[in-house]
Amino acid sequence: MASLSSPVSPTSPTVSTSTTRTPCDDPVFLSMSNIKRSGDVSMHCLQFQSFVEDDERFIVFHIALNDTLMGDIKSDPNARLCWTMPKSKEYFKFRGKFYIASSPLQVTRFPPPKTSSSGDLKASDFWEKERKQHWKSLSDKARATFTWPSRGDCPRADSPSFGCQSLSHFGADGAGGAGLFGLGQGKNDKLKVVHDIAMDNYCLLVYKITEVEHFDYSPFPPKRNLFSLSVKDNKWSHQELNP
Repeated sequence: MASLSSPVSPTSPTVSTSTTRTPCDDPVFLSMSNIKRSGDVSMHCLQFQSFVEDDERFIVFHIALNDTLMGDIKSDPNARLCWTMPKSKEYFKFRGKFYIASSPLQVTRFPPPKTSSSGDLKASDFWEKERKQHWKSLSDKARATFTWPSRGDCPRADSPSFGCQSLSHFGADGAGGAGLFGLGQGKNDKLKVVHDIAMDNYCLLVYKITEVEHFDYSPFPPKRNLFSLSVKDNKWSHQELNP
């Protein structure tokens, strides 16, 4: 357990350790809920990407600017997450707030705050660096999805809207591969334009944890612990709960 006075999240030895105990090649999805402007409950499943290195108060997801989820986040950035780990017989319930790391060309209402791992970098520069690194690490197929219409919209868009099935990464030197609409290397200028449009649509959805409830049902009786972050002094408190 990280020191409760540390700015590092108490998830360090719990969530991180649990993920290493239960390795899985399949995508991991967390259940998320918040309140829409209408007062209805919003429910989504978010694919886990990573924690921020050296500051595991922050969980990172990917989202497109045109995603229908974006509207729910802007309605209320405060949300609950639940991460179930059946193999290790435990689950985590998080309370926290969403922030959005978008392209510098875009304006979002909830830019991410500074982290303990950002060093001397401004928060905006740190998160843009993180966004670029995540984008580069995506598969060609995953990048292509950021050229598609809004997820979950009805009615379904026509097939040509999903014509981009693979999108290579273009670095600062403009280098990139083929695979978009069947175009070859001679079409790199057009490929780069589409790449840049997709990258501008791509955002990091950053969740800052302020409370963790950990339930471990591998022993009997089970164990339930609550960790809460004080906004005033940035320290964690720990409380054992009835199982």
